[in-house]
Amino acid sequence: MYSCNSSMPENSAFYNSDGDFLIVAQEGVLNITTEVGKLNVYPKEICVIPRGIRFRVDVSTNCRGYICEIFKGHFTLPELGVIGSNGLANVRDFEIPVAWFEDRDCDFTIINKFQSKFFSCKYKSSIFNTVAWHGNYYPFKYHLDKFNTMGTISYDHPDPSIFTVLTVPSDEKG
Repeated sequence: MYSCNSSMPENSAFYNSDGDFLIVAQEGVLNITTEVGKLNVYPKEICVIPRGIRFRVDVSTNCRGYICEIFKGHFTLPELGVIGSNGLANVRDFEIPVAWFEDRDCDFTIINKFQSKFFSCKYKSSIFNTVAWHGNYYPFKYHLDKFNTMGTISYDHPDPSIFTVLTVPSDEKG
């Protein structure tokens, strides 16, 4: 669980080397600046920040919610199986950061979480200086009102669970 009422220091960022973060905003807006752009995360939205992506959070009011950290694998959409192509969370409804960068010299501090310990390093300029990016490894958000629940829950339901927005597949059987 998280609760905050002030932003991270202006010339700072954080990244997690241990795993991905799934942030569930319950109250207040999180203005998240990442290496690849900005995301505003509102209540009833979820946000995933993958392992190694540097970010900073700004708030203008009291905020609270939940953070789930996974240490193996990445959050993905579940295989839809018998549900078909139009159930649960649709790929088209996920949002990625709006491109944004800053080019300025400053004393910048980065905090890193690695093997459950915290480390810091200094830069002489902002790390939010990526002008363009390409690929499929980026933070994203999803508004839970767009979720389409399927099926019956009278006594059983087919896989995946009809309440699964994102999943983290395990390499362990069963």
